[in-house]
Amino acid sequence: MELIGSLGASVTGYLFGCIPSAYWLVRWTTGKDIRFCGTGNVGAANAYEVTGKLWVGLAVALLDMLKGYAAVHCAQLLPMADFHTVATAAVMVVVGHNYNAFLRWAGGRGLAPAAGALLAISWLPLLLWCLLWITGYMAIRRNVHVGNMTATVGTPILIATAPEPLVRLLSPLLLPTMTQHTLFIVALAFPIFLRHLQPIRELFRQDQSE
Repeated sequence: MELIGSLGASVTGYLFGCIPSAYWLVRWTTGKDIRFCGTGNVGAANAYEVTGKLWVGLAVALLDMLKGYAAVHCAQLLPMADFHTVATAAVMVVVGHNYNAFLRWAGGRGLAPAAGALLAISWLPLLLWCLLWITGYMAIRRNVHVGNMTATVGTPILIATAPEPLVRLLSPLLLPTMTQHTLFIVALAFPIFLRHLQPIRELFRQDQSE
């Protein structure tokens, strides 16, 4: 039953992640294919840049957060659902968003669906991510991708050392051991980290060419 639950959570999470909010809204408002416009990223920031419409970017961000939140809640309805089940759905919704099989493996960077999933599972990592983003953006370099990468790398480290009572206090779910919770945050951050390698490399190349 545990294996069936994990498989069900994986499929549920991945399919929710594959809902292409940015692709649909950009196509509807401009007729363009977001994969071949701007940065090519199928996410809220590029949707705003391609359309020039703030409401489109905000709508994409909200819808992508919603699919992360919904994937977790649907996973909770599976037979014998436990923390491992919902954590699997949370990770897979980010994987589906970042590597969408229906868009020929194009996708976003995973931040919005991860935020939605964390709203349903554990709030402290989301709060830490926001604080680290501000730190990375303001202290290291005023670049969105630098802020994203700083927060994505730093959050699992801080969560591993966070006080257990605080983690549990800020969690809507009954959490297992803190080790399992930390491993979940690491797994959630990994596909986000992978999607940010390219813009960070491009930033380094620009610095070297100047």
